Amino acid sequence: MTLLLMHGGASNVESDVFKRKQNAVSSALGKISDFSIDALDLVELAVEYMERDPHLNAGYGSILQLDGRARMDAGICTSDRKYAGILQIEQTKTPIKIARKLMDAAYHSILCGEGARKFSDENGFPRENAITVEQMEAFEESCKTFPEISYQSFSRDMSDLNKKKLGTVGAVAIDKKGRMAAACSTGGTKYCFPGRVGDTAIYGAGVYCSEHVAVAMTGEGDKVLRRMTARLVEDLFLKSGNLHQAVTDAAQDLERHENGYCGIIAVSSDRQYAHAHNTAYMAFDQHAA
Repeated sequence: MTLLLMHGGASNVESDVFKRKQNAVSSALGKISDFSIDALDLVELAVEYMERDPHLNAGYGSILQLDGRARMDAGICTSDRKYAGILQIEQTKTPIKIARKLMDAAYHSILCGEGARKFSDENGFPRENAITVEQMEAFEESCKTFPEISYQSFSRDMSDLNKKKLGTVGAVAIDKKGRMAAACSTGGTKYCFPGRVGDTAIYGAGVYCSEHVAVAMTGEGDKVLRRMTARLVEDLFLKSGNLHQAVTDAAQDLERHENGYCGIIAVSSDRQYAHAHNTAYMAFDQHAA
């Protein structure tokens, strides 16, 4: 049996925006015609389809940082401990494909900024506009709140800002041969200081895969980084043997220790699959066959 779980971010407010995210995730799942491919190809394809949807905060449609530029992060990993992350790359609609290429190159694990861009160029990925009209309008509205780029200004109402740091896409899978993989991609957070890197592409924080579990996160990335929540799912699963309990407890751990919001999807080597979130909603869909 092949299992694929996908998410398009978490939310505390049901709205037309969230409904569009849910529809986008389900639409991406519906575009996958062959679920017999291996888990790594499956999560890459699932995330790529979500990155191409302008209603999701990843790839084309990414939130703009406070200098008006779209800088994206993506990470991908497998149950045989392969991993690569691309951080703060610009001018691409599909950063997950670049992360996959870096993983296949098997030399560096992470490239960022100009280095990531140069790697992308060398490997023939086209330079593409990732900025939508909708996100440009949202950026212009953000400028009214932060007319000057000042890190100090974020401390005015950090609690309110943190509630808006919930945009990511991710996928986890286990294929018929028992291989697992996980992938995540994001445009970052609303009100994002230029150059900020969150949890999404960081192994053990926002994305994780081992011989036991595959995990993809969404939520308040700065807090997830401190708790290493994706890696915590494995620890909890190995203690209980219950994946649903593990993801539920991991979400509660983030809330208890960091007052943090998150969503989690996961599969395990014994073919359990589960999702949890401590937000009101999470855009989510799955396939099991």
